[in-house]
Amino acid sequence: MHNDILTAIDVGTTKICTIIGKRAPQGGLELMAHSVVPCDGLKKGNVTDIAGTAEAIRRSVDEASQAAQVHVDSAYVGVTGTHVSSENRWDRIDGAGERGVVTAAELAGLSMVARLEPEDSHRRILHSLPLSYSVDGLRGISSPVGMHTNNVEVESHVVTGQGPVLDRLVEAVEAAGIDVDALVLEPLASSEAVLTRKEKKRGAVVVDIGGGTTDMVAFADGQIILTTVLPVGGFQFTNDICLTYNAPYEAAEEAKVRHAHTDLHAVAATEEITLPVVGQGSDMKIPRRNICQLTRERAQELARLVKLKLKKAQIEELSDMTVVLTGGTSGLPGIDHLFRLTLGARVRLGIPHGRGLIPDDLKTPAFATGVGILLWAQDHGGGPSTRQELVRPAAATRKDGPVSRLVKQIRNLFPSHLLPVRHSN
Repeated sequence: MHNDILTAIDVGTTKICTIIGKRAPQGGLELMAHSVVPCDGLKKGNVTDIAGTAEAIRRSVDEASQAAQVHVDSAYVGVTGTHVSSENRWDRIDGAGERGVVTAAELAGLSMVARLEPEDSHRRILHSLPLSYSVDGLRGISSPVGMHTNNVEVESHVVTGQGPVLDRLVEAVEAAGIDVDALVLEPLASSEAVLTRKEKKRGAVVVDIGGGTTDMVAFADGQIILTTVLPVGGFQFTNDICLTYNAPYEAAEEAKVRHAHTDLHAVAATEEITLPVVGQGSDMKIPRRNICQLTRERAQELARLVKLKLKKAQIEELSDMTVVLTGGTSGLPGIDHLFRLTLGARVRLGIPHGRGLIPDDLKTPAFATGVGILLWAQDHGGGPSTRQELVRPAAATRKDGPVSRLVKQIRNLFPSHLLPVRHSN
């Protein structure tokens, strides 16, 4: 595929979204086509049905590629799920300053600096994002370039995922005939699409409420300070209606989308809706406020979980921060006001802004992750493929030795479909 064409695949719990973009001459990004296909092969962001997920990915990519009139053979793929974790850590940069002064080239590829310990052999590094540096033991250095030293350490925000879970995701994408250019943490991608540089500098939290999970990422002083995933999403809102009224999931989802509100006073007390009941031939009439009460309670629980996560990360002073709600479920009427009351912060909805031409039908919170993956790919594309990291033996991921280099050489010699994806035990 031509280098100016980028493809993003947002593998969500309830849907697969593919967006194809084209690099613009002045550095912008033109979004050419997109496709959304339902998928039930995942649970809370984790692939549970490889074949079903692969088929949904194949359909979504085919529809988008036909609309864009381009051939897609590789893509940047979003990752979420409760298996994802993160930490801030210090690592020594071997080789920095060996020629007498620290150079920019020596700082390139810092994603490879962080190494996993042997006891973490079942985890893989998704991102290693530099935050600051230490020179000769002095911390708080923004850039050591030009300094005369060979004792340089980097503080990084390191995001990892469980190897077997990532393997299943890669296997599903490759079974659809698509190579994985890189795996991108979805809340990190969403932040690229909905936050401004000023918001990152002042302090901001992105709360991406998806189908099966709620992804969070927080920034302070322009640096990422937290990434985490909550096991609650739009599915739980709908499932509350299913369990309470024994309604089919599709009908409960429609009732949530059409009638739910987190403010009971916004709905007349006399207003009623009808719901089909599993095993009965007639529909049930219920007050609309009952649906609103269920969604309000679930939204309050989610807001409290977000607050607890921030508190655990020692992010408690939210009055000067901006909280941005995005993802499909953020469209629930009144949820932004409820979060504002619970968190005591400025709250707004996150609409993907991009850096170029974005069609109007993509300017909704539901497409923030997909658009963000493309923006991330535009900035970080061309580096080492995360896919190569995923297929390496566990020992080779911790040291760039001869085994690691041999794996790279072998993979470059043969077509990807002839090479197996390694599964961790």
